[in-house]
Order: sequence, then C-alpha cells, then structure tokens
Amino acid sequence: MSKRNTFLLITFLMLFLISVSPLLNAQNTVSPYSIFGPGEIQNGGFGSNLGMGGAGIALESNNSLNALNPASFAGMDSLKLIFEFGLQGKMYNISNSNQSLSGFEANLAYFALGFKYTSWMAGSFGMTPFSSVGYSINRVNYIEGMNEQYTSNYVGSGGITRFYFANAIKLLRKLSIGINTSYLFGPLVQEEYITGSSIVPEMMIERKDYLRSFYFDFGLQYQFNIARTEYSLGLTYAPEQSLNSKHIVTAYDSDYSIIQGEEYNSDHLVIPQIIGTGIGITRERAKLAIDYTFQQWSEVEYPIQADQFANSHRFAVGLELTPWEHRAINPGYKNWTYRIGYNHESSYLKFDNKTLSSNEFTIGAGIPLYGAISNMDLSISGGTFGSTSGHFTKERYLMFNLGFSLNEMAFIKRVID
Repeated sequence: MSKRNTFLLITFLMLFLISVSPLLNAQNTVSPYSIFGPGEIQNGGFGSNLGMGGAGIALESNNSLNALNPASFAGMDSLKLIFEFGLQGKMYNISNSNQSLSGFEANLAYFALGFKYTSWMAGSFGMTPFSSVGYSINRVNYIEGMNEQYTSNYVGSGGITRFYFANAIKLLRKLSIGINTSYLFGPLVQEEYITGSSIVPEMMIERKDYLRSFYFDFGLQYQFNIARTEYSLGLTYAPEQSLNSKHIVTAYDSDYSIIQGEEYNSDHLVIPQIIGTGIGITRERAKLAIDYTFQQWSEVEYPIQADQFANSHRFAVGLELTPWEHRAINPGYKNWTYRIGYNHESSYLKFDNKTLSSNEFTIGAGIPLYGAISNMDLSISGGTFGSTSGHFTKERYLMFNLGFSLNEMAFIKRVID
C-alpha cells in the first residue's frame, strides 16, 4: 500500500469513527447500580483481552491492539496497520427478593486503529465506551415534617464515550512508555417522575449532564528473558480527574410544560486515581497474564452520594494457548488460539458498610483470517454482580463478544526493477 493510500485509509477511518460515535453511546446496561457516580464503568479491553478475563496490562500489541496499557502499542510490527472493531451482546437477569427482570441487549463495542510512525514510536486512536447508564428505580419519599408520602420513579439513560489518541515510545529495546490522551463526551440523563401526593403536584424533573472533557492516563512496560521464557511487567496510572459538563435541570408539570429550568457548567463528575499492575509470561505457544487494578474511590465525593464509595480492587488472570504449530495443511481448529480467564472485583459501591462484588469466567478463541495475519476473536463470559440479600439486587449475565483484528501490510516500499 502506498503512503498516499495509507493516509486516505486513516482519514476515512477517522471520519467513520466520528460517524458511528452515537452508536457507542447507546445504552448497554440496565443495572440499578448505574445510578451512582459516572455510571457502570467499562473494562476497555479489546477482543484478545476480553477472552482472557480482561487481563493484559503487561502484554504488548502484536497482531492485535491492547488498549489496557498505552505503552503496549510500541510492540507493533513497523510494517503493519491494525484495525480493530468489536460487537457485544449481553443476556441478563436482574433480581431481588421481590421481583426479577430478564432481557438481551447488543451494541457496537469499540473501533480502533494502530500503526508505527518509526521503528521506536507508535500510536493508536479509536473509540470505546467509558461508562453506561440505564436504570429504572421506584422510591417512596416523605415530605419533611409531615407524614405525607409521594413516589419518585427515577429513569436513567446515556453514557460516556471515550475518543482516545495514544502514543508509545520504545526505549533501550526492553522498556516502553506511553501516554493516552482521551476526550470524553456523551449525555448522562436522569428523569424523575413524581406521583401520589395531594401536596406535591405531579411533575417530572429532568437532570442532564452533557460531558465534554479531556482525560489522561499513562503506561509503562518492561520485557526480559530468562532461559526460554519471556517475562513482561506492566504499570498504568491515571490521576484523579474532574470531568467538565454542562448540567441542565428542567422541571415539567403533568402536561410537560416547563415550570422551571436551570443551566450551569459543572465539574461534579470525578474519576478517582487508578493504578494498574500486571505480569505476562510467554513460553513457546502459551501466554499467561495476571493483573491487579486499584481505584481510590474512597477519596471521591459526589454532592448527593456521600459515604457510598469505597476503594475498588480488581484481580484478573488469563491464559492463551496455541496447542499446535500453525500450518496451512492443518484442520481449522488446530490453527486456532484458545483463551480462558477469570476476574474478581470488589466494586466502588458501598451500602450499609457492605461492598458489592463481581465474579466472571471467560472462554474464547482467536480464529486466523487472511493468511494468519488477521484474527476473529470470539469469547463468552458468564458472571454475577451484587447480592439478593436484604434490599440489594443481583445481576447474572452472559456476555458475547465478537472482535476483529485486521492487519494490513501498509508500509512496504515498492521496489522498481
């Protein structure tokens, strides 16, 4: 591919990413816990990471992109242009002691492009979901100083989309550093429907945050060999950051006529300090990744959600196996890459001094395409989040991921005889 055609392809993909960004904003959760903070925060991994339980902070990008650590992009082949995109479907059941809700949802998961500028510097840009909001909650309230009740039905929707541009530099052949500059945007919407009181009139209060804010995170990777085994260490860091948004509150009467409206700029949405560490071990046709991520939510305060956040801890482990040597004469399954993973997270949500947690198991496979330089990645994850004890809600789900890592040999110079 010529430099001119490569430039045109990159330009086309950038315009394509912008055009599909509303689809990435589509609601892809129905969890009542997404009412808290910025919503349900997404993992951010691509196809191969998702098949390994979301692990991979220490793994380099090779035939596929690894967005878990911006330093990983330095590991790409200098001749390749890598395009990633993925689809996601979720079958869920949400239940508590009184009722149960089941359903299915599907959405675009991510788009990304990566390539090397030089032999020692690489970059990637793309779009991924940062958080999702989707809930419907009923609550009975009392009028202060009176024994009068009214009912509020809270309905949330929207989410935050991340457009990222990452750059990585290879130092001393073993050490890579990277910086990820992201632009976060999207609406977070809450509609409160008030009914059931002779004193409080029927009305609807709509609260919207239109997010437009930059976000930064950093990464480091180091590789070394011992005997016939390759080891890699990874570190990621994001400082605490306040996100800027336009906050709009509008009150409507029962005929949906505006009673009162208010609009102002806000930075009440806060993302805490996040630190991630990982180790990768590669030997022959096996690869193991182990990650730990810490989020310091206990230092974060939201105006109406005080004392409901706790520090979050996430452990993930993933194994990737290629049991047979790749050969053109092999039956198809012998050229596949097989993956398995597990992750456990104690979330940042705390109620009555109890922290909610999640557990997830994953199996997956990478299927080679186009002469084994591209891949189709399939994975299925089964997990739980929350609890049915007391007034809590528990979610059980199956997540289906379909991703593509398309490799193009784009930077080969043409030789003229």
